[in-house]
Amino acid sequence: MRNLSLRLRSFAAAVLALLIFIPLTAVTLEKAFNSSLSQSMLEQLRVQSLTLISEFELDESSSYALMPEQLYNDEFNMPGSGLYAFIQSNNATLWQSLSTLNWQLEPSFSAPKIGAEAFIEDFSMQNSYFLYAYTAEFETSLGYQPISFYILRDKQTFNTEKQKFATTLWNWLGLIALLLLILLLVSLNAALLPISRLNKQIRQAESGQLKRIDQNYPPELEKLKSSINNLLDTEQQQRSRYKNSLSDLAHSLKTPLAVLSGTEGLPHQAKEPINQINLQIQRQLKRAVAGTTSSFEQATPIKPVVEKLLNAMAKVYADKQLSFSTSIDPQDIGFHGDVTDLMEILGNVLDNGCKAATSQVKLTAIASQKGLTLSVEDDGPGIPADKREHLLQRGTRLDSYKEGQGIGMAVVADLVAAYQGSLEINKGELGGAKLIFTFPLKSENH
Repeated sequence: MRNLSLRLRSFAAAVLALLIFIPLTAVTLEKAFNSSLSQSMLEQLRVQSLTLISEFELDESSSYALMPEQLYNDEFNMPGSGLYAFIQSNNATLWQSLSTLNWQLEPSFSAPKIGAEAFIEDFSMQNSYFLYAYTAEFETSLGYQPISFYILRDKQTFNTEKQKFATTLWNWLGLIALLLLILLLVSLNAALLPISRLNKQIRQAESGQLKRIDQNYPPELEKLKSSINNLLDTEQQQRSRYKNSLSDLAHSLKTPLAVLSGTEGLPHQAKEPINQINLQIQRQLKRAVAGTTSSFEQATPIKPVVEKLLNAMAKVYADKQLSFSTSIDPQDIGFHGDVTDLMEILGNVLDNGCKAATSQVKLTAIASQKGLTLSVEDDGPGIPADKREHLLQRGTRLDSYKEGQGIGMAVVADLVAAYQGSLEINKGELGGAKLIFTFPLKSENH
């Protein structure tokens, strides 16, 4: 559950609640309806029994039941009507309604006590019936005699009504559940909309499109918004102070070195170490600044930087009449880092490619789910396979790739490492060396 979104968790909880609530509601309503029907049936049969008692007379001399030929309730007069009546005394049948005319077997009853009634909801014979029984006492010449009145009602109509109610109930509850789910989805989207807007603004701030989270949010998210804005401000201030400190250090060291290198009478043997110290300071300062860009800084567009560098290279190496080609996919691809770092990397590698090339230099930039891939290749002599692995070993200077590269490729290697990137040297399609730089996604960098 910990990896599920809030929307999915809330929706799953609501569905679970509905799966429990709807069946329980249906069962409860069905039981209440059936109980109400049974109670109504009891009242009806009780009234029918009272009607029979009012129409019943007992012959005092022969204990013979005197009943009208046509009863007030026509259902007792029609065979198979579904309403049936029996009058018994001492387990002997004194009378039965015309509606029982087609019955093959006479039912067996258990008489209730005198003055008591009995109601059975499932009296089974060939079919299922409701049974109501009542025993009254009538005076005869032989004394008081118990007479039992039995009323039976076929349950077919009752079962039909019950099934119809159950079908209607489940259909309506299903519709209500569907409407509740739709309402829930709408409510969830409305409730989580501020979180979605906040996530969108965080992504915009992460890509550098926003400097601060500026929209209004519910009170529950305002504190989070303030914390993110404080983090952005603090990070920006720290990076500014860091860069300013490094810049001050560079200037403070640069002036004494310039004075020292310009000192008259300085031995020739000392000038080279001073130049090396100056280059090392520049390299280490560059290395310290590299990769310190914020995860919320805007991506540097690659295409303008490439065009600027290629124009410069075309002028510098105009005598070689080199042909430059680029492949950038997509066109708005960006480098999540400092623009100076990007120019340092591409500038050094393009310069090396131009020095080695005979007539062609090609630069490719591709963005994928794995990250950003930059490659520069030329049609020069290339780098022997047995030297490539040695050149990529950690701490090894890349000066040996081409004479005159000096500290440049070492700075490139440091910059790539600072951005947690990787460098490969292969043989390119143009026949010369192909340097491939891969930078992981920004989320992996930070």
